[in-house]
Amino acid sequence: MEKIKTFFLRVAARCNLDCNYCYVFKHRDMSWKNYPPTMSKEHVVLFSHRLKEYVMETKLKEVYIIYHGGEPLFIGESVLLEYTDIILKALDGIVSVEFSLQTNGTLLTDKFLEECDRRKIKISLSIDGPEDIHNKNRKMANGDGSFNLVFSGIQKVQKYPHLFQGAIGVIDPYSNPEQLMEFYNQTQIFNVDLLLPDANYESPPKYREAAPYIYKNWLIESFDAWFDKYQDLSLRTYENVLKRLLDCNTSTDSFGFGKLDYLTIEVDGSYHTTDILKVAFENASAMGISLENATINQAATHKKVEEYNMLLAKENLPQKCKSCDVGYVCGGGALPHRYSEINSFDNPTIYCNEMRSLINHAKKRLNDEVENELLL
Repeated sequence: MEKIKTFFLRVAARCNLDCNYCYVFKHRDMSWKNYPPTMSKEHVVLFSHRLKEYVMETKLKEVYIIYHGGEPLFIGESVLLEYTDIILKALDGIVSVEFSLQTNGTLLTDKFLEECDRRKIKISLSIDGPEDIHNKNRKMANGDGSFNLVFSGIQKVQKYPHLFQGAIGVIDPYSNPEQLMEFYNQTQIFNVDLLLPDANYESPPKYREAAPYIYKNWLIESFDAWFDKYQDLSLRTYENVLKRLLDCNTSTDSFGFGKLDYLTIEVDGSYHTTDILKVAFENASAMGISLENATINQAATHKKVEEYNMLLAKENLPQKCKSCDVGYVCGGGALPHRYSEINSFDNPTIYCNEMRSLINHAKKRLNDEVENELLL
């Protein structure tokens, strides 16, 4: 049995931003409207008991807890710290616990970060690039751009480099890739996960109908900028492409293969697989069980987890992917991006052409680099 070590706690089902592409609030799953705005203390206490029980059963040495939203700090910084202390107290002396917070950064304060430092809570933020790029899609609820508040939050976190895990950015295909790399480089955001906007066959990628090659061209141009000039930046997607081309094991939600190695606890205490499935259909990630009526072990071995892992398995790749020359790299692509109402997840990623072009381009660049090294 695969042991689950990572747990996403969705402590808030609301947000102070109104991002155009948000997979929680702007896609096909509107179940957030039925959830309480924030996770209750009772559910956190119950989670800590369930986790203690699971750790003692499985003899885990470490666990990872990631606060998610909405915006996790919507719950209030004092409440989030209280919840952290509840979990730490329950697991004290039993297992090593590492906390992370995925935040938009707008509500971060110096006082809160001091408390995070005491508890070793690591911080990841979301920023799409310089002000004009970022503000295009990541607006405050009142319609104002969020860049200034977000960047102020990043500067606060950067005072604690041992806590700063880096940033997530969503690709705007009309942005200038080299300008984007230079922004991350100049602002010393050296660890970045650049993501394609969530899409699938029922919700195709924005802009692509009018400009069929826009994402493909952007990916290749940005890969070249990174490969030639900005390899000091850790860009997870491009690094993972190269690792898979070199036959190195790597696990990422951006590609297929691997296994689901985490669980999500929704704001109402219900167990879910990966919440990114919200882009597919209503309650796609829901298991139908909760902290009240099921153990973590029951969730970890639930049929929804088995089904998810089966879809990621190499032998269950869509037929088109099995015969593809780069199928061994992308593994069919991110599972939520494979969904259609007709075939469910039995499709290549909606970004198939883009990923195939990127991987073949990266392969050529890698081969050219090796040949040049051999000639020296």
